[in-house]
Amino acid sequence: MKKFTKSLDMLRRALKVTPVGSQTYSKSASYLSGPHTPYFMDHGRGSHVWDIDGNEYIDFILGLGPVTVGYDNPEVNEAISRQLKKGITFSQATSLEVELAEKLVDIIPCAEMVRFVKNGGDATTAAVRLSRAYTGRDMVAVCGYHGMHDWYIGSTVLNRGVPKSVQNLTKTFDYNDISSLEKLFGKYPGKFAAVILEPTQGDPPKDNFLGKVKSLCRKNGAVLIFDEVVSGFRVALGGAQEYYKVTPDLAAIGKGMGNGLPISAVAGKKDILKLIEDGIFISTTFGGEALSLAGSMKTIEILERPGSFPHIWKVSSKLADGSMNLVKSKGLGDIISMFGLPPHSGLIFKSAGKLASLDLLAVYQQKLLMSGILTVGINNFCLATTMKDVDMHLDAVDQALDDIRVAIERDSIRGIVEGKRITPIFKRN
Repeated sequence: MKKFTKSLDMLRRALKVTPVGSQTYSKSASYLSGPHTPYFMDHGRGSHVWDIDGNEYIDFILGLGPVTVGYDNPEVNEAISRQLKKGITFSQATSLEVELAEKLVDIIPCAEMVRFVKNGGDATTAAVRLSRAYTGRDMVAVCGYHGMHDWYIGSTVLNRGVPKSVQNLTKTFDYNDISSLEKLFGKYPGKFAAVILEPTQGDPPKDNFLGKVKSLCRKNGAVLIFDEVVSGFRVALGGAQEYYKVTPDLAAIGKGMGNGLPISAVAGKKDILKLIEDGIFISTTFGGEALSLAGSMKTIEILERPGSFPHIWKVSSKLADGSMNLVKSKGLGDIISMFGLPPHSGLIFKSAGKLASLDLLAVYQQKLLMSGILTVGINNFCLATTMKDVDMHLDAVDQALDDIRVAIERDSIRGIVEGKRITPIFKRN
């Protein structure tokens, strides 16, 4: 039986000094159902992590996606250590900035120039600012999750602190519903600077959806931005734009390019990026921070090797297919379905009787945590993820689905879920 004495003590301390006890909503206690919960991690190796109580887990969250090669990778560690001896942040640029930018121009279809920042939201915000400058317009159409900055978060339910004037500049449309975007262009003709979307979401694009979005942008003079913070370096080396063969004007990338290091970028057409030389201020002290650049260069070098993405697709497809086979075999296909492409995928739940979807997720997540599987439901994969990891995950899914069947029969999670159900603070569009 796992013990969580240190985690619980640390959580009590954290809540006194840090809102929600974590720097990231999705890493807070709200996203894991207790009491079998590792709130604080100590170290990782390969695809496994250990919490501060010494409990071991196979990690299918992987830092919310940035860990694409694996924890404690010797090659990435060596690249970082070598650069650490030289320096971290300098008074001028380093050659690493040029070398990594050249690499991204080579592998990302839309990339003619690159600007480095730190978080995914920095990259999407830079792309939106560039689009507004390029078009001379203010409005933005959004479809997906694009970070914490005012221009996006003002369009969500978490819009407190965002001026109404800013909220009104962002409008939402629905993925795989081209008519919803057509209506926005019709309602606000000549107003949209950009359309930004995550190119792959819960379902794959249907009926040439991405191509139609691009055509609408061309017709209406709007910049097309792909938010590839999640899909970049995950579904393919060049991201979803490579996978689906639709090239945007700009792309925001991050997460997987650094194997856990804080790095992101906006990449795209030269005539748009060159505006940074003409009064469009996108500049950060740590954009050229050298440890992240060196680690990213090595991470991408590893991901470029011939077997890398076939491996990620192989292990992720086995888990996705195996999970759905179990769902169907237990007669739960009307309640549980699969989200996303295999490299970023997981089971999603509908309500059943008196049980809300979050009740069923709590049952599912608790059993997986007790079985040594760390997941919030949606799974990420890295090069260190093994078939044995997947087999253990599937064994836990099998048991969790049995618990879900019992909960549905009882119309209650009482006696099944030992702690509270999860209470996510933010839900994607």
